[in-house]
Amino acid sequence: MKYINTNYSLFDSDTFVRYTDTNGSQYLCNGEAKLTLPAENTKLYVSMEIYPTNICTCWPIQIYFSDGTYNSIKVSTVQIYYYYDRKELRLCTNDSERLKTVINGTYRWHKIYLVIDSVAGTIDYYLDGDKVGTYSSYVKTGVKAISCKIKTNNDSSDNYRFRIRNIIISDQYFPINESIIVIPATVANNGFSYDESTGLYSTEAENSTLQAKPDLSVLNGYKVTACNVGMGTTELGDTIKNIKCDMGNYSNTKEIPTTGKGMYFDGLPTNISNITMTAKK
Repeated sequence: MKYINTNYSLFDSDTFVRYTDTNGSQYLCNGEAKLTLPAENTKLYVSMEIYPTNICTCWPIQIYFSDGTYNSIKVSTVQIYYYYDRKELRLCTNDSERLKTVINGTYRWHKIYLVIDSVAGTIDYYLDGDKVGTYSSYVKTGVKAISCKIKTNNDSSDNYRFRIRNIIISDQYFPINESIIVIPATVANNGFSYDESTGLYSTEAENSTLQAKPDLSVLNGYKVTACNVGMGTTELGDTIKNIKCDMGNYSNTKEIPTTGKGMYFDGLPTNISNITMTAKK
């Protein structure tokens, strides 16, 4: 399992308030959202970039393991906490501080990387490529991850909302310098309406298709380790209730969320080729 998210939301929590794309791949976050993890391992790797502000204290991410339920803090819950008064990013478990580091230069992106091992009972904590330390008294029960919660709060001004981007969560190893790239694509339209003022496609005709051919030249020799496709502006229509995604041997159909917050297709082949999205009743 490797979950990646750079632009749109893929969360299933009813408590989700706001998690939208703005200014490219930068999230403005307010509220919380849950990601269910189909993890098959007792070790979890987590990477994300955060942009702290001067007045925002929050929990950017909380990771839940199988001896607890979502929103119920147990000894196996792993947390990152930002303390704005002291400009600290803290690693916590069970709401207790384990490791901390001071951020120098608040107004820039910082990359967090965690290696969580529920057999060895350790958590390795890295910030901006440097190791902060290892917490060695974590649970040793072999529990598996069940979910993550992205939780942020904000001041009344949009300028002070906490920002998160480029989330990677995997139960298999990936290097600390691995990053997410959004690949442009040429789109062939068959049956969708296109709004030039917004750059958006829409349809109420079944079997309408959009075929995207990715521009692989932007990879510049980099290896693709995971791929997903997002439709971030979907709304539940009168006729079309589902979207089907096909690429190579991959084929999956998902229901359009009633919230219109967006939908993602994960687990696609890494040999990226033509991607076809089909509107279904």
